[in-house]
Amino acid sequence: MASYTIYEKPGISVDQTVESAVIIKNHYSTLAFFLPVLWMLFKRLWWVLLGYCLFMIPLWSLYDTLPLWSEMLISLIISVWISVEAPNLIGWQLERKGYQEVVTLYAEDQEHCEQRYIAFRLEAADRADKKETPTFTQASRSVNDKGLKRFATAEPTGKISNGPVLGLFPTPNSSQETK
Repeated sequence: MASYTIYEKPGISVDQTVESAVIIKNHYSTLAFFLPVLWMLFKRLWWVLLGYCLFMIPLWSLYDTLPLWSEMLISLIISVWISVEAPNLIGWQLERKGYQEVVTLYAEDQEHCEQRYIAFRLEAADRADKKETPTFTQASRSVNDKGLKRFATAEPTGKISNGPVLGLFPTPNSSQETK
């Protein structure tokens, strides 16, 4: 399954949020490996392209003094880094435009990811409409005879579950105990 990162603009309605969301597949970019400058131009990553050029121009001037194998190694390392970081570079550019990273989903393809994202977003909107905020404690304050608050304590108000805690503290099994 592929991993997808979803970015959306904050402060707009749920319908507009779903329509304006940007889904980026987290994968290795072959075009960014072989032709990084063209990939940056195609994806409109202007600041990334500027940083790439500012980094590469001094390196290209050093290529005359370096042996051929080191030139190739440096170019290979930079190309691999750009191609692996391609989704993050796109995400960084989106964050500069005001988008926020919302969720990372695993899906079979982009259509499946869109379906899971819409279900996630609608469920989150329903919870926000119902304002389901659990309250676990209620503060009670102690006041001395002069009316000054001395300390605050918390008293449990909710029901504590006696069920198993997943992963952290397994329930001991009497059949496995050693005597």
